[in-house]
Amino acid sequence: MVKLSKRLRTIHDLVPKCLPADIGSDHGKLMMALLESGKIEKGYAVENKEGPYEKLKTNLIKAGVIDRIIPLLSDGLEDLPSVVDTLIIAGMGGLNIVNILKKHPRKLLRIKTIIVDAHSAIPNVRRHLCSIGYAIADEKIVKENNIFYEIIKFIRADSAIISDEDLEFGPFLRQEKSAVFKEKYQNRISEIESIIAKGSLPKERINSLNDEKHRLKRYL
Repeated sequence: MVKLSKRLRTIHDLVPKCLPADIGSDHGKLMMALLESGKIEKGYAVENKEGPYEKLKTNLIKAGVIDRIIPLLSDGLEDLPSVVDTLIIAGMGGLNIVNILKKHPRKLLRIKTIIVDAHSAIPNVRRHLCSIGYAIADEKIVKENNIFYEIIKFIRADSAIISDEDLEFGPFLRQEKSAVFKEKYQNRISEIESIIAKGSLPKERINSLNDEKHRLKRYL
């Protein structure tokens, strides 16, 4: 049985039955777990550098699944096969994810589901995908090794209007207000208070931090 981290297991559980491409597949474990669980019968694992691609390929050969999980040495969506209907883009910065999606917009015409795990600039990802014909269908937040991860599932939609609050906090996450969600933003409030307490900050910066603190408190 393929062992997944809490973060990867959460991504796995959000994936529907589909034919996916994992962009930045790393070791390929997520795709192997999807195959093992019966969620997929075939998929593509994409890496854009020779070294990681060769390691990925070796892992798939050792696991005996290279006929069903096809490794691709490719830049993002550039060589995405037309049969793919789902994208998994995890483990990179949000601006990088947005750039990958912007680079080949026509490749998205056949994509029904996009699952994203952005490690920064999460509101930018929500904003971009909701502006190009996707809506948020589900969200999860997990904590692993003292790092918080927000994992978002987007599906094709005719239109998606999203508020500033939902861009920042996530529509599902802020409604659910899980213990992990609260911990993430309570930690940020404590961080802000510590920064202000150290002093030596311009008044504008202090005001900005206080505004952020009050905004966070409203959603806890």
